[in-house]
Amino acid sequence: MYLEDLKLTNYRNYDLVNESFSPHFNLLTGANAQGKTNLLEAIYYLSTGGAYRPARDLQLIRWDHSFFRIEGFFRNHYGEAKIEINYKNNGNTAGNTAKEVKINGIKISKMADLLGVFTSVLFAPEDLFIVKGSPAERRRLLDNDIAQVSPSYYKLLQKYMRILQQRNFLLRKIFKKQASLDELAVWNQQFIGAGAEIIQKRLQVLEKMAPLTRLMQRKLTNGAENLEIKYLFNRTAEIRNPVEITAMLKHECEILEREEIVRGLTLFGPHRDDYAFLLNGVNLKYYGSQGQHRTAVLAVKLAELEFFKAETGEYPVLLLDDVLSELDQNRKEYLVKTIISKEIQCFITTTEELPLGAADIPVQRYVIKEGRLCRM
Repeated sequence: MYLEDLKLTNYRNYDLVNESFSPHFNLLTGANAQGKTNLLEAIYYLSTGGAYRPARDLQLIRWDHSFFRIEGFFRNHYGEAKIEINYKNNGNTAGNTAKEVKINGIKISKMADLLGVFTSVLFAPEDLFIVKGSPAERRRLLDNDIAQVSPSYYKLLQKYMRILQQRNFLLRKIFKKQASLDELAVWNQQFIGAGAEIIQKRLQVLEKMAPLTRLMQRKLTNGAENLEIKYLFNRTAEIRNPVEITAMLKHECEILEREEIVRGLTLFGPHRDDYAFLLNGVNLKYYGSQGQHRTAVLAVKLAELEFFKAETGEYPVLLLDDVLSELDQNRKEYLVKTIISKEIQCFITTTEELPLGAADIPVQRYVIKEGRLCRM
């Protein structure tokens, strides 16, 4: 899969972009704060229907305009296709907005219908902190991958979050004596059912990702390091298939009920689970060096490429947002060689010219300055 053409209108700091790209390396250079990351964000938006950085759609509109548009023309093993995303602010303080997504000219009604059409893997500077960051960051990493290859998982997550909100609301009402425990039993059943499905899917994907990640880590370290990813139920207990997930959730529901009512919060479930990265048996979050963190995240990203290929039949587009400068020369060269050998389309942002090594590497270079993209 590769992106052939991209058109942007009023997106972030871009007035208008209409550019074609190489199916191999696309090097985006320029000083800081010129729009390099914004361009990658727009490409990623085509995959997920949202920005990967914390921002509402309204904030993506170019200053003093009322809409933005992203149009991506790409090719996959089915042929050529187009995704068009239009977002318009209807101009009132209530935030009355309209978002329209079209695939090959046909409007889709649910965002889940977009997932899996154009796939991409993003490697951004903030990803380097996944190992020692919050559990939410690690959950988001895997959830985004699963959703792109399994749109039904995205729908399941949405369903789960709706149930979670309703359950939390009911817990607060029970504490105020405005509802009974009998009402909670109904929501518990729905909550446990959806939660068990999510955890089961995560475990299934982790079974596929774990050996790929382990292989990439060994290649990056010449066999010196072994990386394992463990699923932590409610951030503490390691679980793996096969496991009685429903029984575990029911048990947590029983023992935490009184505390949940007092706090008005659901204290268990997939929204609180975590992943642990173990390097040679030691938890990287607490004992790994910065270099080991970076290598582990790189191994995960390389494993993601192989996971997408196995699930969809083709490699996703790879987006590298100013991360190569954070890697040492050996890791950088291995990443570049991997991309070349597997014919993956890659977009790389950097503040300066990047020495990619071999002179015969097909590289298309662009410079970005003040929201303008120019081919070099």
